[in-house]
Amino acid sequence: MTRMKLVTARGARIPALGLGTWELEGTTCADRVADALAMGYRHVDTAQKYGNHEEVGRGLARATGVGRDEIFLTTKVWFERLEHDEVLASTERSLRELDTDYVDLLLVHWPNPDVSIAETLDAMAQLREKGYVRHLGVSNFTPSQLEEAVEHEPELVCNQVEYH
Repeated sequence: MTRMKLVTARGARIPALGLGTWELEGTTCADRVADALAMGYRHVDTAQKYGNHEEVGRGLARATGVGRDEIFLTTKVWFERLEHDEVLASTERSLRELDTDYVDLLLVHWPNPDVSIAETLDAMAQLREKGYVRHLGVSNFTPSQLEEAVEHEPELVCNQVEYH
């Protein structure tokens, strides 16, 4: 099997191709995650908003011969949960649902104009310090929002945007 190309960003080694799990549900979701890992995928992307963390976790567990340390797991905090305590609580809930001790990349799913990015990123940095999260990033930020985020957290790994 050919090795997956990796992209390196601020210390993160991210498989260039990943399985997105948006709109995957139930057994289909768990099957697709397990199948993708069996085929050589090593990056799985999910989000709180997708409502499929438990199914993704089942798929990860079913991946025969693929250890958790071989998988780059990304999830996202929904924009309605960006206040400090909600970031902590919702991410800890995500870890339980995914049945994992950590995620490799935690993203702010969408910016929320009612919550300062500094508050959100401070909470995410606390999760990183606890070992629950390895890397931080954002998703769907405009260039000016990204600049503001980087001012508060210079080690952001990415701004994930939809690409076809």
